[in-house]
Amino acid sequence: MRNRTQITEAEAGIPYFSQVAESYFARYDEQSPGGYALRERKRRVLELVNGVKGKVLDVGCGPGVMVRDILDLGCEFWGVDVSPGMIAECQRRFGQVQEAHFSVADATSLEFPDNYFDVVMCMGVIDRIQAFESAIREMARIVKHNGTILISFPNVLSPYAAWKTFVFYPAVALLRPMYYAIARRPKPPTLYSSFAKLYSAHTLNTPRSAAELMARYHLEVTDVVYCYFNLFLSPVDELFPKLALTLTEKLERLRFGRLKWLGAGFVLKAQKRL
Repeated sequence: MRNRTQITEAEAGIPYFSQVAESYFARYDEQSPGGYALRERKRRVLELVNGVKGKVLDVGCGPGVMVRDILDLGCEFWGVDVSPGMIAECQRRFGQVQEAHFSVADATSLEFPDNYFDVVMCMGVIDRIQAFESAIREMARIVKHNGTILISFPNVLSPYAAWKTFVFYPAVALLRPMYYAIARRPKPPTLYSSFAKLYSAHTLNTPRSAAELMARYHLEVTDVVYCYFNLFLSPVDELFPKLALTLTEKLERLRFGRLKWLGAGFVLKAQKRL
């Protein structure tokens, strides 16, 4: 059984994500660096999952941004999210689709049988879970032998992600109560002291360390894809979004070369081996 501290921290972001559930879908269409980052991560995941058939689970599915694409591949879709508001939005959009299934669930305790899914994916979620190793263990448990797991991670070796992790987010944490009070906007959840606790352990900050962790649960990494090459450090990218977006789009080609480590995030594709 999880202790009370874990439950409280896992639930900390629920009110925020429930408030933004209806508008979150539209963020993928925003002509901004943030919107582009979401679209690029989605493209990379779809490239890696292409050709796979069967049952697909999206852990932390949000409002269902992957549903239509996965169904179009001929797969059956399951989505879980810790936010009831996000699941309600999924039901509103896709509740009448027979091949789509949604439920509220904690990534560290998934109520599915062992070896049930052909594909399990987790986008933009693992770095928000304090008990991230428990979440990876659960995903490994429910994916089939030789099944596929796709997990996206921030890459703190990139200047953009390192700046946000160790400088920008800690600074914002000091000023955020005043900002959100003045702006009258819902306050996002704090991400474990701006990721500092998570990355001080050096467990998820590079493809190598993330792959070593996944190997503990018989997950063999078969591909690594980088994405989002934003060189405008926050908040400059937000002050000059058009310029930042134009340059970031041009730099996306770096994912094929020796400078791919500059990508602010990466997606690991792994297969379950016994």
